[in-house]
Amino acid sequence: MSSDSRETSDDSLSDEQRLTALENNRRRDRILLGLLAGLLTVMLASWLTWGLMSLFAEEQDTLDNSQVETLRIQQSSLEKQVAGLKLELANLGAKFSSTPALPAPNSDNRASLEHLARLLQAQELGFQQSLAALKNGMRDLAGMIAGSRSWLDDYNEALDKELAASQARLSKLQQWASGKQPEPAVSSP
Repeated sequence: MSSDSRETSDDSLSDEQRLTALENNRRRDRILLGLLAGLLTVMLASWLTWGLMSLFAEEQDTLDNSQVETLRIQQSSLEKQVAGLKLELANLGAKFSSTPALPAPNSDNRASLEHLARLLQAQELGFQQSLAALKNGMRDLAGMIAGSRSWLDDYNEALDKELAASQARLSKLQQWASGKQPEPAVSSP
């Protein structure tokens, strides 16, 4: 019945009115088709995005009961190893604490200290002899070179300071070797 009324109403419309009605219907169809195409495009883009994300995403590992049990066994074995290492560390600590410390300087190693003192004294005497030979050699060299008195005096002064310091060290070593406490050194400016 509604189709009959449209036909009668379409017949009574003029050509311009029919043309306008067709253009309105076409415009509405175009809008609906555009909305439908946009909706399909969004859906397709979301499916593609989801597919690509799932393709490149790392798979999550899920642990099953057998893996959990394996990890528990490994944990218990590692705990046993740690307990064994702690026991071994305690044994080594006990051995270390029972090891005697170095002997005091006044006990049995007195002979070693006397030998060390003699070696150090001999070393100081050798150093003093080297300084004396160096001083004599420089004096002989200065005699060969004209105008060398000024630098020879400066050189002799420096050598005399080193020789005095060596003699002071030798006297301290002799006191130490005899068992006396060396006197504190007085620093000179």
